[in-house]
Amino acid sequence: MNLNATLPLPNYRRASERWPQAPALAKYHEAISNCIAGDGHGVVEHVKSFIECVCITILGEFGEPLPTSDPTSTQLLGAALKSLGLQNSRGASKLDKILSAFNKLSDALSEMRNENGPVAHGKDGFLDVIEEDHARSFLHTGDAIVGLLLNALEGKQPNLVFTREPYERFKHLCDRIDRSVGIEAEVDLDGAGPVLVVSLTVGGREEAIELRIEPSRLLYGIDRTAFLGVLTEAPEAREEVVDDEAEQPIESGETPPTPTEPSTHPAPPAGVGVGDYSGVFTNLRDGLRSFIVSESISTAPNAELLNSLLATAESNSGVDWQSRENLQARMKIGFRRVLSKEGIAPDKISDASERLLTWLKVNAPADANQI
Repeated sequence: MNLNATLPLPNYRRASERWPQAPALAKYHEAISNCIAGDGHGVVEHVKSFIECVCITILGEFGEPLPTSDPTSTQLLGAALKSLGLQNSRGASKLDKILSAFNKLSDALSEMRNENGPVAHGKDGFLDVIEEDHARSFLHTGDAIVGLLLNALEGKQPNLVFTREPYERFKHLCDRIDRSVGIEAEVDLDGAGPVLVVSLTVGGREEAIELRIEPSRLLYGIDRTAFLGVLTEAPEAREEVVDDEAEQPIESGETPPTPTEPSTHPAPPAGVGVGDYSGVFTNLRDGLRSFIVSESISTAPNAELLNSLLATAESNSGVDWQSRENLQARMKIGFRRVLSKEGIAPDKISDASERLLTWLKVNAPADANQI
């Protein structure tokens, strides 16, 4: 099958470029491109997944929840369009006919996927042309739906608390902040390591905004190459030396060392393994199961995996965790540990942890912020 005649299909590329750090979009875009260049294997599944991924990403941009715990493609499209101000008003607007038509296209794509998506062997040799026509229709229809979403998104400012668009996309807002603030900086050496303390003052605000940034966090967030370079030169952690010293035997007659005070530093991120769970995220169990299956993280998630992920989420949460990157980072590390113990393929764990965090941020109940 040769699908090169389907080009150009610009909107798949537009979506992946709009969120350049989104691994799922990049993966689906690459899969679609490989289908076009190759034999079209799996094209219907990849296009459907791409559309759903764009819809979920747009919902995340505006801090909107999924329409249901296990939404269909059409439900996701309707919810994404609603968040963009394109809600079907049941005939009250002439635009409704267009929105209704796109909803029907989404339904048709799902039906085509169910009928023609699975790759079968031993078919009549004369059916290849029909499959090729179906694949072309699927590709063009999917591109049109993605184009509708992206065009509706143009000119709209997403929720800046939730958006994952790059910093450069909001240059006009960043320039406004840069022109309005005064900055003072110093280094705090009183703790275990140096911390950069930045104080920002804004006209009309009585108190300064104080940010405390560890060197590692600064490098990790701004320049990953520099982060790796410093990591290469940095010595190993001192804790290993202390542990070695603690194992040395005490000579006869020698006074044992005085125990040190417990560390006041926070515990490392926990990957909690439990057989049962009944915490603040209990109501998310069914939705989490559907999400794990739909994202191919696990085809049959057992109760221990679901309970462990929910317990890990709660143990690494805190007040306003949905907007605090340090708590989200701890949660992702905990997810990785749980998935690793459950035997999830190592090459899938990092991406799966990121997607689990995104899903939880969208679906977590509002009162869970008060953990």
